[in-house]
Amino acid sequence: MVLNMVSKSIIQTKTFAKDDIIYSHNDLSDFIYLIESGEVKILSKNGLQLGLLQEGEIFGEVGHIIKTPRTVSAIATKNSLIKIIHENVLIKKMNESDPLLSAIIRGLSLRIGDANDLAEKFWIERDIYKSIKDQ
Repeated sequence: MVLNMVSKSIIQTKTFAKDDIIYSHNDLSDFIYLIESGEVKILSKNGLQLGLLQEGEIFGEVGHIIKTPRTVSAIATKNSLIKIIHENVLIKKMNESDPLLSAIIRGLSLRIGDANDLAEKFWIERDIYKSIKDQ
């Protein structure tokens, strides 16, 4: 997703309609999002719903923290007002924090990715077993 931003540190607010894709798996991780109102579902690369986020929740930070493209997709499930925060804001905040906290955040972000991958693996296997059982 590319936004026309005057300054990379500006926090912009954008409206997303129900079913709008905020970002997709493998997109660049250059923004972090804060839900001002509405609701967003987080989907794995194969469509497993990993989370349903509400007002006040932040998402989109993991790919930036672990320096990878998006590991999931984010889709508005209701009309939503979302603050879009450029990665420079996160970089500044991370640089100002205790290095131990940065290491903990990075470790937790990596574990979230691993947990999501494992959940998706079991979800796919369950569907395979279910399709065999239904024969």
